[in-house]
Amino acid sequence: MQAIEFYTTPEGEVTLREQGKAERQLKETDYDFIQAMLSTIREYYPQAYDALMEQYSKTLPNKSYRDFLAVRRFIKCNFGVYDNEIDVDGSGNFHFEFVGCPLRGECMYDKILCQPKFNSKLSDRQLEIMRLCYEGVSDADIAERLYISINTVANHRKASFRKLGVHSMAEFNRYAAINNLFTND
Repeated sequence: MQAIEFYTTPEGEVTLREQGKAERQLKETDYDFIQAMLSTIREYYPQAYDALMEQYSKTLPNKSYRDFLAVRRFIKCNFGVYDNEIDVDGSGNFHFEFVGCPLRGECMYDKILCQPKFNSKLSDRQLEIMRLCYEGVSDADIAERLYISINTVANHRKASFRKLGVHSMAEFNRYAAINNLFTND
């Protein structure tokens, strides 16, 4: 996926500007783009994906229209501000924006569709330990706080690295920052 900036027009339509191309309106016929977005949402934001499929289930007989509506809604909730900051980078990482919504706090999908929780594939315990590592807490302090051994801390960190395909705390910290791993709790 190329680097993309999205914008929601005053009329409620979504436009996209791929790097090096002219801005254009998102259309139902953008099948490959829509499927790529849905695939990323399904893998990394499963709660948002499930909510979108539920929200637009009445349009299931027309799957391409349902998928278009789901992706358009996700974009409106997370990337609608035109700010010259890339919303989806060349690696397919999402860079969410705070989108002012009149239903913020009242919408049943607040913090589900808007600012969704990233699915890191880590267990709750691995996330707990990696959060402390991310915050700079030493292995000895983590072990003491969680009543586990230092070896267990190291084993959880190694398993987390393996699951995420990173090889160091520096890579993990970049991964966590890019994906807002600890900011949407």
